[in-house]
Amino acid sequence: MSIKLLVLGLLMEKECHPYEIRQTIKGRNWDQTFRVKDGSLYYAVDQLRQDGFIEVAETIPVSGDNRPDKTVYRITESGKSQLLEMLYSQMTQGFYPQHPLFMTLPFVRHTDLKRVEELIEKQLEASLGRISRLEGVLEIKKERLPRGSVLLIEGILRFNKTEREWLEDLLKEARNARLAEGPAPKPEE
Repeated sequence: MSIKLLVLGLLMEKECHPYEIRQTIKGRNWDQTFRVKDGSLYYAVDQLRQDGFIEVAETIPVSGDNRPDKTVYRITESGKSQLLEMLYSQMTQGFYPQHPLFMTLPFVRHTDLKRVEELIEKQLEASLGRISRLEGVLEIKKERLPRGSVLLIEGILRFNKTEREWLEDLLKEARNARLAEGPAPKPEE
């Protein structure tokens, strides 16, 4: 996912400061899906400005010692074209799930299964928390959100429910010690 796509998309809605973009992402619960760090966000804004896809709409003086002025941005015509290219390109990308536990499973036979069980329980707890938050968002906001946003949340919710089922299976396997069973692979495999 491109942070630049998020920035351009949000600037299509209204002119705003990068902090407002960050708050909008949080307010729409997109931070449950899109990992956006402040440094990456500001870097993306700088890059988009340098490339001519956004421009300064307004500079608001901020009182206080050593406080930079607040810069509000807007999307340019070339930025609108770039956003369309990015949207269409994003829609052609393949999907490869990257759960943090995937890389660990081939080597789990080398671990302490009690510790693994604890870590899977934490992952499961986090998954249940995401499910609860997303269901709450839908319950409260569903009627006020654009259809695309509702489908985004419903898709994320389905992924989380599938993750929950998978983590529950992994936890059973860890608890009965089957998670580490099986022959070790041969070096040529």
